[in-house]
Amino acid sequence: MDHETLAAQLSTLLSQMHGRAIVHDAFRELEGDEGPLLRIDAEGYHLIWIERGQESSRQSTADAEGMIYRILADSAFSAGIAFELAHRVEGPDFRRMVHAKQRELFARLAPEWCVRLEAEIAEVLAENPYLDTAPS
Repeated sequence: MDHETLAAQLSTLLSQMHGRAIVHDAFRELEGDEGPLLRIDAEGYHLIWIERGQESSRQSTADAEGMIYRILADSAFSAGIAFELAHRVEGPDFRRMVHAKQRELFARLAPEWCVRLEAEIAEVLAENPYLDTAPS
């Protein structure tokens, strides 16, 4: 799948997920010297994070759907963080609200992606369980 096809699918799925029109360029070009950049080559799809002009991390897969999922998951996580920040509640672990928002957004997409998201959340919580605190 090329950038143009990937961008069209991402635009459709992100619009469906967020309930508003979103046009996504599939990280074809880097804006400035920081941010995500997607490279497609014979080995597959490479989501590269650039900080201060240098590669800071890379996620690669041979599977276009896997890359689409990763970008959707990152978008849902960012939306979850923004939602939690705007609706912060003292006491419960902030991740409860972040995860709830991620689940809500993914429920608008394919059921198999919801299963994958749940597995990722469970993996995180297995190593780092929720730490709720008593309100002050």
